[in-house]
Amino acid sequence: MLKKGLSILIVLFLVMPLVLAVEFDMKSNFSQGETLMARVSGNFIKQPFKENIKFYRGHVGVPIESDVAKINDEFYIYAKLPENEANYSIVIEDVKYHQGSQISEENLVKNFSITDNIADFLIEPGFVIANDDFFIEVQNLQDYKLDIQIRTETISPSNESSGGFFASLFGDEEIIENENDESSVTLKSGEIKKINFKLEDIEQSVLKTIELSTDNLKYEILAYVFLNDSSEKEKDRDFEFEPSELNFSISTDSNMTKILYLYNAGENDLENISLIISDSLKPYVSVLTENIEELEENDSIKIELYFESGDKEGMIEGQIKAKESSGDEDIYTYTAVFLNIIKDYIPLDDEEDDEIITTKTCSEMNGEVCLKDQECEGEIKNAKDDKCCIGECKDIEKSSTGKIIGWLIIIAIVVFLIWFFKFKYKKAK
Repeated sequence: MLKKGLSILIVLFLVMPLVLAVEFDMKSNFSQGETLMARVSGNFIKQPFKENIKFYRGHVGVPIESDVAKINDEFYIYAKLPENEANYSIVIEDVKYHQGSQISEENLVKNFSITDNIADFLIEPGFVIANDDFFIEVQNLQDYKLDIQIRTETISPSNESSGGFFASLFGDEEIIENENDESSVTLKSGEIKKINFKLEDIEQSVLKTIELSTDNLKYEILAYVFLNDSSEKEKDRDFEFEPSELNFSISTDSNMTKILYLYNAGENDLENISLIISDSLKPYVSVLTENIEELEENDSIKIELYFESGDKEGMIEGQIKAKESSGDEDIYTYTAVFLNIIKDYIPLDDEEDDEIITTKTCSEMNGEVCLKDQECEGEIKNAKDDKCCIGECKDIEKSSTGKIIGWLIIIAIVVFLIWFFKFKYKKAK
């Protein structure tokens, strides 16, 4: 009996590292141009960030655009793959995680191949974290027309009696809804479209999958929408943070400044706005402006956040909330904060603490993108699609100096030719 018990313990000891080790789930083969999607789960002490993800073709590093996000204690990665047939590997560097009873700092590696097939279509992004309406961009990579089927499914909570999550699709007349509550969109060869999703009657945070598929390819996009009290706000009172998420690393015993913008997206001026920091973030962050007396329509205000890390490593999660109290009911907006404190962390050279990532296009900001031969007379802001001119784009007045010099050169050549034929050529003859 004792021997049997010891045998069970030995088996459990051998199996435990396998059970608790990091799981790296993704396909092993992709078509050219396909969007890579992967899920990584494990007990991380030092979690993966965007800058930790590298791609290699053989042993040579290759630049591939990618992103990572943490949803329900798991990490989701997507990347836009190149159109080159070869063997590749994705490597997650500079991480620390439990492997059974041990702590490992080994890189996480997953090999994959890009075949000679061309994917039907690509998508961006490969996951969604939002507290408002959002869109997914798709592009037809084939040389013929494609019909892409759209279907959504709830993961949690299972009870949707409180209302629909993706109740309707909007913003594109070519989206077709059928009797099975599924939709489809048609793309011409090479065409890019944004599939817009509208949130309706949300009363609690929800997790869903969005399935986009053709006969040859299927993407399952995880979408997490967290409750925002402003989802039922009055239409004429609306504001939001840009960016809607701060996710960054900082070394122990150091400080850093991050920038947020609070944007009035409604139809009225807003007053009496207060900023509220969640309890988990209070030991690490302070804000210079806690109260905003007024925020005019279509205007934004810059908010500086000062972070101090302390001497302990850890992953800190929280929210910064803005509350506006000028109407009959208070309205709110949030930005999620993921702060990873790492001992002796050194940021990359191209990391900028005050970089602003906006989710709005230039047209949504009521601006326009100036052409190469135009200049902006007004304020220039960062937009999702390009630099955005909040003002008027005017043609750059071209200097006539170049033309004058050109004509002078032509006249000089003509005079020289006349002199040459009249004097030198005739005299030689």
